[in-house]
Amino acid sequence: MPSQILFNTCPLCDQSKVTWQTAELVFRCDHCGLTLKERTLLGLFKKGRYNVTSFGQGNFSLAEQGLTKAALSADALKVTIGNVYPDEQLAEIAAGNLALLRPVRTILAAIILEQLNEACFLQVLDLRRGHGQPLTDQNSYLPTGAAPRQDMAWQDEGNLFCTTNRLVFPSDRFTFIRTDRKLVAVQAFTDGMAVQRKGESYATYFIGCHPHEAALVAAYVMAKVPALQKNLIES
Repeated sequence: MPSQILFNTCPLCDQSKVTWQTAELVFRCDHCGLTLKERTLLGLFKKGRYNVTSFGQGNFSLAEQGLTKAALSADALKVTIGNVYPDEQLAEIAAGNLALLRPVRTILAAIILEQLNEACFLQVLDLRRGHGQPLTDQNSYLPTGAAPRQDMAWQDEGNLFCTTNRLVFPSDRFTFIRTDRKLVAVQAFTDGMAVQRKGESYATYFIGCHPHEAALVAAYVMAKVPALQKNLIES
């Protein structure tokens, strides 16, 4: 029998535990309704791998595109679900309502906080950073298909953090992108997002995430740089 508790604190609502429901053979948060199921392969459990079967009440169309089919470890799933927000809240974040964001409480986020003395609002795992096609001035947090790969100059790999004043990509180069007026465009894709800085002939792409994570990072950038909201496309 699986452990009775998968998460002591639900990564979606931060209000309750995610516990085993014997009758249904799933894990569920009694507060928000988040429901997770251990994946099977040829009738056998893939030990420690889970997917989302329900986000409970609310419109989570972007999150459903990736997480209802993904099989993730509990640790990776906790971070990924921590980036899930209803579609309506994503629109509000893009329009500037950062108060909706839940705090990030992972060890990696704590390290960033200690190093930079800045709060960490978002964390996205296992991305590739590249320099690619420049963006136009049409900004959107809504994914518009896969990111273009043509002429992409890959730089490094790592985890992306959104802090009080910047995008942080720790790697052997430890890249910083300040969320200031020099950011002139942002675009979400189904597999990543990109930002354009003034004076650069390329956009910086972060590739390898779920659609809802790309949307959230792009919405966060738009909230931090109000000038990018002029072409805001709401869901």
